[in-house]
Order: sequence, then structure tokens, then C-alpha cells
Amino acid sequence: MTCDHADENCPFIPGTEQRISVNYIDPKEFDGTEQEAAKYDERSSQIASEMFYIFFKIN
Repeated sequence: MTCDHADENCPFIPGTEQRISVNYIDPKEFDGTEQEAAKYDERSSQIASEMFYIFFKIN
């Protein structure tokens, strides 16, 4: 799981058996704004729900 920038720039991860691309937009662009906390919370919720789905499917 990576932000969209890392997925494009780090296509190989040594030692992995499978790569599952779960891209998300890095909330860093909202640092220092009134929306910062809300955007980080939003992204955390998105990551949690996507990870739950992935683990459910591979179990």
C-alpha cells in the first residue's frame, strides 16, 4: 500500500510474494491548512477499509 507517488516511483519491493497496489492520494498537500486533520482522518479511514477488504479476500 503506497501513496500514488511511491507507487509510481518504487515499483519493486524486494522479498515480496505479491504486490497489491492500493493507491491513495497523499494528504500531505493539506499540511498547515484548516483541512489538515480532516484529510488525514479521511485517508486513514480509506486505508483501513481497503486493508480490511484485502485481508478478507486473501484469507
